Amino acid sequence: MTDHTGSRWPVVVAVAAGMLLTGVTLGFALASGIAWQQFVQSYTLTNLVIGLAFLGSGAPVAWLTRNVVGRLLVAAGLCHLISAAATMMAMFGLNADWPSFAIRVLSTFSTGAWQFGIGLLFPLALLLFPDGHLPSRRWVWVAWLIMLGGAFQAVTGVLSDGSAFGDSPESNSVLSIGLEMPEAVVLIAGIASDAAYALVIAALVWRFIQGDERIRRQLMWLILAMMIILTLNAERFLTGDGPILLLLSVVLIPIALAIAIVRYQLFDIRVVLSRTLLYGLTIALVIGVYVGAVAGFTLLVPSSAQRSVSVAAAIVVAFLFAPVRSLIQRMINRAFYGTRSDPARTASRIGEGLRQDDDLPGVLQQTRSALRLPWISLRGEPGGSDIATAGTLQESPTVEMPLTYRGEQVGTLVVGLRRGEHDLHDADRRTLDLIATPLAVALHATALSDQVQQARTAIVEAAAAERVRLQRELHDGVGPILTSAAFQADAASNLIHTDPDGAERLIDEIRIELRGAIDDVRQVVYGLRPIELDNAGLVGALRQRLVGLPGEAGQIRVEMEHPDQLPALSPAVELAAYRIASEAINNALTHSEGRRCLVKITANGTLAVTVRDDGRPPSSWSPGVGLRSILERAEELGGTAAAGPIGDGWEVRARLPLDGLAPSVQDDFAGSGR
Repeated sequence: MTDHTGSRWPVVVAVAAGMLLTGVTLGFALASGIAWQQFVQSYTLTNLVIGLAFLGSGAPVAWLTRNVVGRLLVAAGLCHLISAAATMMAMFGLNADWPSFAIRVLSTFSTGAWQFGIGLLFPLALLLFPDGHLPSRRWVWVAWLIMLGGAFQAVTGVLSDGSAFGDSPESNSVLSIGLEMPEAVVLIAGIASDAAYALVIAALVWRFIQGDERIRRQLMWLILAMMIILTLNAERFLTGDGPILLLLSVVLIPIALAIAIVRYQLFDIRVVLSRTLLYGLTIALVIGVYVGAVAGFTLLVPSSAQRSVSVAAAIVVAFLFAPVRSLIQRMINRAFYGTRSDPARTASRIGEGLRQDDDLPGVLQQTRSALRLPWISLRGEPGGSDIATAGTLQESPTVEMPLTYRGEQVGTLVVGLRRGEHDLHDADRRTLDLIATPLAVALHATALSDQVQQARTAIVEAAAAERVRLQRELHDGVGPILTSAAFQADAASNLIHTDPDGAERLIDEIRIELRGAIDDVRQVVYGLRPIELDNAGLVGALRQRLVGLPGEAGQIRVEMEHPDQLPALSPAVELAAYRIASEAINNALTHSEGRRCLVKITANGTLAVTVRDDGRPPSSWSPGVGLRSILERAEELGGTAAAGPIGDGWEVRARLPLDGLAPSVQDDFAGSGR
């Protein structure tokens, strides 16, 4: 929290002033011997309680934060306490024969101060709640309307006759001119004041709709306070009459504002508010139904059957209680917890969004909004980073749900719990379980898309590398030979008449160099694709490769096993199989101490190339360039390759797809070679 110790001294001064005003109020009330009824009817008790509530609520906010709402509440509290103290001092002064001017000055403060508090500062604090700023610049005129309305109310009050403690001229405000406002002006002022409060409520509703989880939780404290006030004063609001002291419940609003700003996470306000709404509305409806039933039955039956009317009304209420309560509970749960009570419908809606739009953040936002969750995240792999998130991560616990596809975990759904929850509600879990499968499929599709993109990038890079290699070989090999031949041809052309023998020698040299260039070109072409593959196919090319193995090859006998006929192979698969087998044979010839090497080719859904020798496996080994190239060639086509020791020797095995699809192969070998 930001430290602003230097700005705290006004809070200390305000609290001290408030305590002094409270002491003055109580002291003069006791000194004047005022009756309790008069203490209440003069609004001293009201101003005292409201003033202390505003001051006690605003002081912690102003002390702990820079939120202007706290300062407005402190100022509003001082205004009410000034009014209460001035009223008691004036009433004491009337009994003690104080000068008329002093009484009238006190009357001015008694009449005008509280109107600045409840009519100007308090609604302005509500407009700025909870962050101390207007919802937007478009609401500035509402703030001006509140300030003008509050000032108008206070000014007209002190300019008019009368006070809270008497109607005699000596109790009027010192500024009184006997002002009597025309009824039209009073009506317009009342409409403007009501409009200002309506706009303040509209601003709070707008903040609730547009705000994040924190703002909504803060506003719920205010909603709870207003619900309690409405419930306690329901009789006064409905009939215009009721216990005046219940109006003191308005102090719950500043208390709620302070809690919402300083400690909005004090309780799980969703649970408190939802239960209050549920039972409050249920009781109100039950009472309403009962009263309506009694009134209806009274019109239908004789007055002598009043007992039967009551019994019939009670029966009607008993039948309606359960469905009414269930209906209200569904409505409240939907408002606070979304559509979690209907997992199938929620999952269907979210799944529809997933089918229509593969925007994972949008789908998570839809899920969070549907279930009223504070935060939800999607991670691509166990322990991986977040792929998409929605909402704001708070201090509440989180729950992880694994996402599996064909028995393999492809990601994790991380859910931030609502404040006060320690685990996912069963209804939330059922809904998330239903959408876990489409999310896992989406993650798998995303991973496949990434793999395809990586493969495309690798193909482009490989093609570029191959072009660089060809350029280097042609430039460094064939290029100089042809350049030299061209120069020698020019020299022979110059000597053909003057020195025929010299020209003939140059032509012979040109012939030799051109033959060397032809051999180099053949080697380049062979490096791209052996001619034997085009002439004899995979099996024939490998047999030609085994014929006449040089020097040390005589120490190991190489044999081949293959079907009589292989299926049609694409040029890429054929070339990869040839290169893999050739490299594995070279490995056996170079490193193996065995006597027999078997090259086996099979085709059963995939093309399998196995090269096995009976040499003794080394105690330790590391992959070389050749075996790494085997793995890369297989993976480029979506196949698999493995190499490693077996029980009686060494084996290299590769599987390549015949139809271009990667098979699901499980190997018992390490994924590298010697």
